[in-house]
Amino acid sequence: MKLFSSWRKRSVDNEAKNNDDLKRNVQVTAHKETIEELTSSSRLNVNPHTGLDADDAKQRLVTHGMNMLTPPKQTPAWIKFLKELSGFFSLLLWGGALLCFVGYSIDGSEDHLFLGIVLVVVVVVTGIFSFVQNSKSESLMNSFKSMLPPKVKVLRGGTTDEVVSTKIVPGDIVFVEAGDLIPADIRVLECSDNFQVDNAALTGESEPQKRSSVCTHDDPLETTNLCFFGTLAPEGSCKAIVIETGDRTIMGRVAALAMSTKKEQTPINKEIHHFILVISGIALFLGVLFFLLSIGIGTPFIESLVFTIGIIVANVPEGLLATVTVCLTLTAKRMHAKKVLVKNLEGVETLGSTSCICSDKTGTLTMNVMTVAQVVYGGLNAFITEDAPSSFTGGKKTYDTTNLCFQKLLRCAALCNVATFTEGSKWKYQDDGETKELDEFGNPIPIPFKGVVAQGVDTYNWKPVGNASECAMIKLVQSESSTPRDEYDVDSIRSSHPVKYTIPFNSKNKYQVHVHEDTSSGRHLVLMKGAPERILDRCTHAVIGGMIVELDENERINIIEQQEALSANGLRCLGFAEKELDTNVYNNEFKYAAENDEFYSCNFPIGDAPSDVIDSHGKTQNPQSTGGLVFLGMFALIDPPRPAVPGAVKRCQTAGIKVIMVTGDHPVTAQSIAFKCGILWSKTRGDMIKDNIKFGRTFGSADYENPDDAEAIVVPGSELSPDMKESDWDFILNHRQVVFARTSPQQKLIIVENCQRLGHIVAVTGDGVNDSPAIKKADIGIAMGMSGSEVSKQAADMILLDDDFGSIVNGVEEGRLIFDNLKKSIAYTIQSNIPEITPFLAFIIFAIPLPLTTFLILAIDLGTDMIPAISMASEQPEADIMQRRPRTKSDRLVTPAMIQFSYGYIGMIQALAGFFTYMVVMNDYGYKPQILFNRGNSDAFGHQPFFCKFSGGHYVNLAGDINEGLNPSIDPPTREYPFWFEGYDGKVVDCGYAYNDFLSDGSPTLLFDFRNSETYTTETNGKHTATIESYEAMEQNHYFEYIPWRGRTSSYWDDSMLFHNTNDVNKGGNLAQNTNTYFRGRAAGLWSLCEQTSDPSCENQFCGDRGSAIVRGVEVPAAALNADPSRFSTNCTAQTAMTSNLYDNALYCNGQGSETLSASCASVNQYDLENDIAYPNNNFQTFYCMGVTDSCGQLTDEPKTLPFCDSEGNVCGAFNDKAVDCSYMCEGYCYWPGSNAVNPNTSQVSSFTQFKTETPGSSAKYQQCVNIGSQEAAHEALRHAQGAFFVSIVIGQIAGLLVCKTRWLSIKSQGMQNKFMLFGIGTEVMLVLFLCYCEPLNVGLGTRNLRLVHFFPAIPFAILIVCFDEARKALMRMTSREGVDPISGQKVRGKGWIERNFGY
Repeated sequence: MKLFSSWRKRSVDNEAKNNDDLKRNVQVTAHKETIEELTSSSRLNVNPHTGLDADDAKQRLVTHGMNMLTPPKQTPAWIKFLKELSGFFSLLLWGGALLCFVGYSIDGSEDHLFLGIVLVVVVVVTGIFSFVQNSKSESLMNSFKSMLPPKVKVLRGGTTDEVVSTKIVPGDIVFVEAGDLIPADIRVLECSDNFQVDNAALTGESEPQKRSSVCTHDDPLETTNLCFFGTLAPEGSCKAIVIETGDRTIMGRVAALAMSTKKEQTPINKEIHHFILVISGIALFLGVLFFLLSIGIGTPFIESLVFTIGIIVANVPEGLLATVTVCLTLTAKRMHAKKVLVKNLEGVETLGSTSCICSDKTGTLTMNVMTVAQVVYGGLNAFITEDAPSSFTGGKKTYDTTNLCFQKLLRCAALCNVATFTEGSKWKYQDDGETKELDEFGNPIPIPFKGVVAQGVDTYNWKPVGNASECAMIKLVQSESSTPRDEYDVDSIRSSHPVKYTIPFNSKNKYQVHVHEDTSSGRHLVLMKGAPERILDRCTHAVIGGMIVELDENERINIIEQQEALSANGLRCLGFAEKELDTNVYNNEFKYAAENDEFYSCNFPIGDAPSDVIDSHGKTQNPQSTGGLVFLGMFALIDPPRPAVPGAVKRCQTAGIKVIMVTGDHPVTAQSIAFKCGILWSKTRGDMIKDNIKFGRTFGSADYENPDDAEAIVVPGSELSPDMKESDWDFILNHRQVVFARTSPQQKLIIVENCQRLGHIVAVTGDGVNDSPAIKKADIGIAMGMSGSEVSKQAADMILLDDDFGSIVNGVEEGRLIFDNLKKSIAYTIQSNIPEITPFLAFIIFAIPLPLTTFLILAIDLGTDMIPAISMASEQPEADIMQRRPRTKSDRLVTPAMIQFSYGYIGMIQALAGFFTYMVVMNDYGYKPQILFNRGNSDAFGHQPFFCKFSGGHYVNLAGDINEGLNPSIDPPTREYPFWFEGYDGKVVDCGYAYNDFLSDGSPTLLFDFRNSETYTTETNGKHTATIESYEAMEQNHYFEYIPWRGRTSSYWDDSMLFHNTNDVNKGGNLAQNTNTYFRGRAAGLWSLCEQTSDPSCENQFCGDRGSAIVRGVEVPAAALNADPSRFSTNCTAQTAMTSNLYDNALYCNGQGSETLSASCASVNQYDLENDIAYPNNNFQTFYCMGVTDSCGQLTDEPKTLPFCDSEGNVCGAFNDKAVDCSYMCEGYCYWPGSNAVNPNTSQVSSFTQFKTETPGSSAKYQQCVNIGSQEAAHEALRHAQGAFFVSIVIGQIAGLLVCKTRWLSIKSQGMQNKFMLFGIGTEVMLVLFLCYCEPLNVGLGTRNLRLVHFFPAIPFAILIVCFDEARKALMRMTSREGVDPISGQKVRGKGWIERNFGY
């Protein structure tokens, strides 16, 4: 064990160390080395002009491995499935099922078997559902494969060839062209001037970044001479050397970090686990406690085991996981309608618990589309800055389209530009995607340029292609076109101004030049755009007040100040200028050139400063290039915030959610966007420091701004490291407004971890690969559906289908609502625990007949409660839940206050309703409450005859006739008058059972057939069994077999209970072929203690003492011990005394077809030699229906005059009614002599009943019958009472559902708008009726066809529940004060005494 523990500790330590290493920013030096150092033998050992040879490449492939990311180890699906079946909750149910199977093995009760099967099914179905849900996102690593190009151009052995990208190795010389994915981490050797890479997937930068062969920064992510695996080269080309491949690349480290990051357990998962622990703890505690108590007070083991199973099943809400899952699924469907796709259902609630959102900027907060936000052009007197319509400016447009300078500015932006709109986006096409749709005149149908207005900002249908900045420019120009082909239509402008010459943008000049012809005037125009400072330096004039004027120094300063202000706001500025050329010189015959053999500059004006410099080729400056240009203005571009973001951020702040921007973009840009989004709204710490320095403020001066008082902070990634102290992190994160800029994927992960350390529930949004580790680490990860990478989508729990940050706020609202509703749902669900548990407590403590079965508990938990509980998911919020603070960790899903509410208040009222209903029903069927206590043993009540002592009353027959000659106080009932009716003065004095004083542990033989006395032995399968002597002892003391007349008048009554055919094993439940069931009740015959012959020394007396026969719950009147054995019908000696002990010597006395067996019980049997049958001499044994042709006498105990039907179907018996006599007495089993006679009542041929042991085809004249009226009356009354108890719980649950609709407001205020809940109540009622009245389902569940009046006793209690709770909530509202925080806008409530003690 020590060895294993040591290994385990080392394994965990190594894993933690590896994760810590991955969290550190990558250490790369290749960008700082010279080409010679990098290609030297000590480094990559390659000739950059010829590349690696084939053999060296193969060897390096073996050494470094394939250029691919290593997939993680996969857990087999069957192990995952087993884990789903072995959670704590599942183990508890497995334990309950095991107890059921143990119980079944002990007593053979099919109830235990079925209950165990149900519990197993619940566990397996829940496990399958969870397994399917959790198997949906297992392919995170697969999404990285799409970042690898299929083949790469590689220089090997001096020749260029295409190689599969997975086989390139460090040292390979590769070629990258526009549109290629970067195949590995590479160092640029040489590149075109316009070579760019799009690092958005890795760093989050919104614009492509220039690349060159020069090292420009120590940070490998900032330098221009490195390109990274998985990024894209949108423009240019390069030759480069591979420095790292596979897992060692920057992207490989990000992938490893994403895969190694352990997913946080969701809050709802924690809460459900906590709830299960609480409920399971209660269940196990109560189960074990009362099991021990039950054993301690003498309850039989199997009875105690049944009780324990009931306690556990009653406590455990078997339908909870299904309810929670369906509630979350319904919420997820609602969120999908709001453009939020939920991958992890538990993430729905997690979002509602979120207290901190760490959001990426590009593509999440912003649109990831460059947009012209502001324009600078010449006004009446000077250059001015005006707003262009974008989300950055709130959709405002303040520029003047009639201004000449602005018009020239738009023309320049459209012409000095190579971006275009795709033709496919301009026209409607048929389904084939190639044929244009035509209108009624045969003309193509155009698509409008502008789309719908979203949050006050125009959207555009036409799709631009080209450089992001140029695309933004043509969208602004086209937006001013009211119709196609008007003056601002880009295509019209370009067609009327054909291009004559172009100079592409390059990093040296930082400008782009186009020469166009204005066809309307024939003039040629020089148009230039580029860096504002470069453009302004080339201009000598400007357009101000509609005229071209000289550009003086003051105006230059004005323009520069405006450009600086725009840049300070994070906008990227581009300047524009033009020059109208002299038509005498510059016409269609003129040959434009950027240089020639004589000059190194243009042969047309572009504003070059005069220079006398002669280049290395002896060329000089062309004087024509120095002509000054006319400054037109500037476009300020930015990737603007999404229109809905500022409002969404504000709602987050009102909801108490802290929004932190975490971006890889520049701090200035990040800060600007953060202000626009509302993430920042006050002066930052950095700005305070700059202003103090700028204005010379010192600490202590009046105008000094203390940075430590700043509420806002912008932190660049260069200031972050994994080794930072927690106090430093706390200092940063405790600012109300936080922005992190220029962060790496590793730093994003560390930021999330520290937010979680401070107790935040963290949501992370992002769209790039760089976001995936943080997304996976977050409590809930959110990816962008449209612009997001596949990696981020796979790592996320939730995807915004419309990329709208505002959708997150909708998700937060739904998440908060579902937590509230789950809380209500659970409060509703566990209310039934008390009325489900208390019947078992009453059963064991008071030994009353069990008021509720475990099957009915499951019918509630898995049936009637399910839809109403799920309907809570559709409940509307009580108030503005987005004005509350996020819930704290102390605000549990299940709290002591909820337990108090559901158990202590509502549950107790429901339990009282159940017991009241139970007692009412039992009383209505003749079993008054006072006679039920200590008489409820499940082996006795409803299975053994119930003996009662009467005071007054009358005996009644089937027809309802009273026998005035019998006094129930001293006379026993007869077979003709078996019912006791209380009348006006009768009452039941006391009740109990006969002593079960015979016990034999052994099992009957395999040939045992309870219908054949010859197969009986002295074995009773370990069950206590009554004897003839114990029954006669009861009668001697005036305790008579009790069949209440109220039972006879009930719907369940069947006359054949008085003469039940023992062959019919499916009737009543007191006779069954299962020996355990059979021997626990009244057997089809009786044993005699005095008639036994197995031990001669014990003849005619009780023998084989085995201890006490007293069993808890089987109350035996003390008077039973006063019996006089000499008055028994059996041959007991005078010395025999009646005791409360058990005996193991007895003889079965109810012979049929055996003269020998009958003779051995001669004292209690009369043998009819002629008919070969034994008749009993007492009322307790079985009797026989027989046919005698010449006798039709009164119903007596004489064998010859038992009720029968003669061969002619003559009226028989005491009632003079063939229907009563012949149809009811043994139900067609009363036979008559004669072969193949026809029974006139059933029209059936009388082929006499065959006994099992007889030869097939033989006949007998008699059918064995037994009186099971007392047992069946009690059994059916109990079933009705149990069904009524079940119904009372459902009625109470309907009231509980209504009160759980709200935790604060009145039901009247909330209303009944939840149609799903109304449906749930309706289905609950219908299901109850179905379970009670649908045969044979009600028989299987143990319910019965209830009387209508038995639905009513629980209704007053339901009304009490509603009134009590309405009063409770009204007092809470009166004593708890609500207010609004003026700073945050959050609602704050001071809990009063009532809410603190009675709220949940």
